[in-house]
Amino acid sequence: MAHKKAAWSAKNLRDSQPKFRGVKIFGWQIAKAWNIIVRQCGNKYEAWKNVYVSNDFSIHANVDGVVRFSKTNKVRFDGRKYLKTVVNVDPCDITPKAKAPKAKKEVAAKATKPVAKAAEKVEKKVEKKVEKVEKKAPAKKAPAEKKPAAKKAPAAKKAPSKKVAKK
Repeated sequence: MAHKKAAWSAKNLRDSQPKFRGVKIFGWQIAKAWNIIVRQCGNKYEAWKNVYVSNDFSIHANVDGVVRFSKTNKVRFDGRKYLKTVVNVDPCDITPKAKAPKAKKEVAAKATKPVAKAAEKVEKKVEKKVEKVEKKAPAKKAPAEKKPAAKKAPAAKKAPSKKVAKK
């Protein structure tokens, strides 16, 4: 009888690498040609227009465009109907339009011109408003400092008058 376990005799020490399955590009998002849209085990999502299925059931885009998922009725061999999710790619042009590069000095000059013009306009408006205010109300002289009035002594109280009662 062996006193030690043989190498690799434990059954629960092995683990497989993750497969990272699922939807990679969702509905109404842009997909480029050959991009993976769905990684799946089996045929959960079905490929329709402008997509193809690889040997591991992954669905790839065939053209550049917008991904669209939809449901459709399918009929089995025994006549039962069921819903199936299908994947389409609606072709569209997604390439950015290239613009001719401009010299940095030209770009900087064009960027500063509108700012300078706006600053000049604001200065002119401020000058006009200042002139109008000066014409309407001439500058007033500062009022002379007033000395506080001396406090008056309180008036002497009069003695209450006595009423004489008539007999």
